[in-house]
Amino acid sequence: MSVNANYGGNIAKPVHLVLAGTTTTLVGTAMTDNSMSLSSWAFCNPTGGAVTCDLFWYDAATTTERLIWRKSVAANDTTIESNLPLRLWPGDEIRAKGANTVTVTLTMTMNLVNSQ
Repeated sequence: MSVNANYGGNIAKPVHLVLAGTTTTLVGTAMTDNSMSLSSWAFCNPTGGAVTCDLFWYDAATTTERLIWRKSVAANDTTIESNLPLRLWPGDEIRAKGANTVTVTLTMTMNLVNSQ
């Protein structure tokens, strides 16, 4: 008898980007295979006022950009989300939008197959 299961592991080096304005921007690169899940992200707002930040999942299979997270980040504060893992497929992208100088950091986890 054999049992197969996927489990998260192998946290990859974070992807970090300073946003240059309120346009939607690709964070990192498109996925080359289906081995990664977006595990968490953080928006850091160094400005003097609250900023609305958005995170988008570009679904390559349907060529659709989907808003998956929107939140106001207070002045001089960081907001972290870690309870919404997203399995990514070849060609999928993560995009972000926020004010100038706001930074976004993505933490990816490699999907491993456990076969016993």
